[in-house]
Amino acid sequence: MVKELVVYPDERILACTDVRDFKDESLPRLLQDMKDTMEDNGLDALAAIQIAHPFNIVLIKQEDGEFLELINPRILKKEGMFDNKEHTAYYPEIELTVPRYEKISLIYEDREGNTHSMKVEDPWLSTTIQRKIDYLFGGTPLDKVDKHYREKVLEALAGKGLVPETGDVCPTFSNKDYFVSFTDKILILMGLSLLTPLLARWFDWSAGTVSKIYTFDKIAFPLVLVLMVIYFFYAQYEAKKYRQCSSCQIGNQIGVIVKRTVAAAALALGAWLLVNPASPIFS
Repeated sequence: MVKELVVYPDERILACTDVRDFKDESLPRLLQDMKDTMEDNGLDALAAIQIAHPFNIVLIKQEDGEFLELINPRILKKEGMFDNKEHTAYYPEIELTVPRYEKISLIYEDREGNTHSMKVEDPWLSTTIQRKIDYLFGGTPLDKVDKHYREKVLEALAGKGLVPETGDVCPTFSNKDYFVSFTDKILILMGLSLLTPLLARWFDWSAGTVSKIYTFDKIAFPLVLVLMVIYFFYAQYEAKKYRQCSSCQIGNQIGVIVKRTVAAAALALGAWLLVNPASPIFS
């Protein structure tokens, strides 16, 4: 039976689960529905979630007309990254340039629940599998591109009247950026405090002034940690709200947190060595 395709900005595309019961009679029916939908829409590949069935299933129509059924697929190895121009039914009439891999190795199950492995060296099949697997893990091909390119695509979709009703497009400036901005200002002040030994001699600062600067450093380090914790949890909130946001992805969040935490730790160590009134520098 032909099913209706899930098209952007429908958020049902963002939730999948593995197939567990291979004896359930609904599995062959779903596979047939996917094939019928592909034939009716002229598609060469389809994920079950694209017809609103939240299961990790991918079908690909091969050159000989046979269908490759990939159930619960997992990519184990990737080789040879390149920029691939592709289309997907979820973003109608839009061409995307997405970083993909020419060769992949994966494991999957068939409709009987048997496990198989496959090494794919054909770039078309490799990129098609990657494109469909994007949907199985709560993402879309737009999650693979940079923010500026994503915004252009979303603007093009908006021009076609496809606009999220729930505000799931990431705003240009996120509230979580305030936490990052404030943290960066603290780090700058911590860095400037390392000039204390030099400035203390130039301006003949008292021990009390140096002590106050060191007290700031002692407060600043834990404050940075607290701000990064708040940033992380607020970012998780926005990640649920703005599905198409690159900065909402956990990898980017961790990068922001690690960079600033390491910087704060290094500056705190520098303050202990250089600004600490008990340091030999001030003796």
